[in-house]
Amino acid sequence: MDRSINLAIVGATGLVGEAIIKLLADRKFPVGELFVLASENGAGSKVSFAGKSLTVGKADDFDFSQVEIALFAAGASVSQALAPHAAECGVVVVDLSPAFRYEADIPLVVAGVNDEMLAQAREQNLVACADASTVQLVRALKPLTEQGPLQEVVVTQFQAASATGKAGVDQLAQQSVRLLNGLAPSEAAQAQIAFNVLPVSGQMQENGFTSEELKLILETRRVLADQPLSVQVTMVRVPVFYGYGQSVSLRSIQGLSAAQCYTLWDGDEDMSVEDSDDPQAVSPVAMVEGPPAMRISRVREEMEAGGGLSYFSVADNVRWGAALNAVKIVEKLLKDYL
Repeated sequence: MDRSINLAIVGATGLVGEAIIKLLADRKFPVGELFVLASENGAGSKVSFAGKSLTVGKADDFDFSQVEIALFAAGASVSQALAPHAAECGVVVVDLSPAFRYEADIPLVVAGVNDEMLAQAREQNLVACADASTVQLVRALKPLTEQGPLQEVVVTQFQAASATGKAGVDQLAQQSVRLLNGLAPSEAAQAQIAFNVLPVSGQMQENGFTSEELKLILETRRVLADQPLSVQVTMVRVPVFYGYGQSVSLRSIQGLSAAQCYTLWDGDEDMSVEDSDDPQAVSPVAMVEGPPAMRISRVREEMEAGGGLSYFSVADNVRWGAALNAVKIVEKLLKDYL
C-alpha cells in the first residue's frame, strides 16, 4: 500500500470502533485523514489516534464525499439509515453490523477466507463483514478444506458479555459488584449473567434455535458456499467480559488427522496452535497487550478412528473477530480493488 486514503469510522466510541482505531495505528495503515463519528450522545468527545486527539463528529451530519472508505461499527439501525447514503456518495462502506449480511448482491467477507468476493465491492459500494463468531469458525475451517471437502461441523460457542457491546460489559460488571456485596444481581428484570451460565444467546426462534445460533449457521454456509456442509450450533453465554471459546467437532469427506491439521494451520500470522497442557497458556483473551490472535488447542482425533476430529479455539471477539477482520478487509480493498 503506497498511497494514503481518507477514512471515516462510524461508531468510533463503541468497543469495536475503539479497537479499529487502535489497530489502524498499530498496523500503520496509510490514513490520509481520519474522521471519527458517533451518535449525538458521543459527538464532541475525544479519541486518540497515532498520538493525535480527534474530536468525534456527529454521523448524521457528516459529508461522506470527503472519504474513500467508511467503516460502520455502530449497529444495524445506524447502518441501514446511513450506509446506503454513504455508498451513493461513492464511498465503499465496510459494515460490521448484520444489516446487509444476507443480501445476495452484497459480498459477505472473512479476510483471508473469501477475499475474492471484494471484486464485487464497487457494484453496490457495500461490503458486509461476517460476525465475529463466523470469523473465528471459518478461519479455522478454511485451511482444512485443502485436504478435502468438509461434511459436518458441530459447534458449541461460549460467548462473552461483550457480544452485546458496552451494554453487555457494563451489565456483567454491575451484576458482579452487586452479588459480591450481597445484593440481588439487578434491580431490573435482567437475566443473571454474573457467576452464571445461560444456554440461550439471542432471541429464541420457532425452530428452537436462537438468532445467534442461526446467524453462525447461515453465515458459515454462505462464506464456505463451496462446501457440502452441515452446521449445528449451540450458543452459551458465559460470565466473561471478552472472548469467544468454540468447541468444534468436524468431519471431512477425506478424513483428517491431527498432524494434517497442524500442517494446514501452520503459518497463519494471527492464528496459532497451542500444544501446551497449561490451561492459561491456551487463552489469548487474557493477553490484552500485543497483536490480537486466535489460538487453537485440544486438537484430538475421534477415538473410533472414523476420520472425525475436534479442537477448541479462543479469540477476542472485539479485537480479533470484529476489528482485525474489518481492518484486514480495508487493507485488501486498498491493495487490490481501489
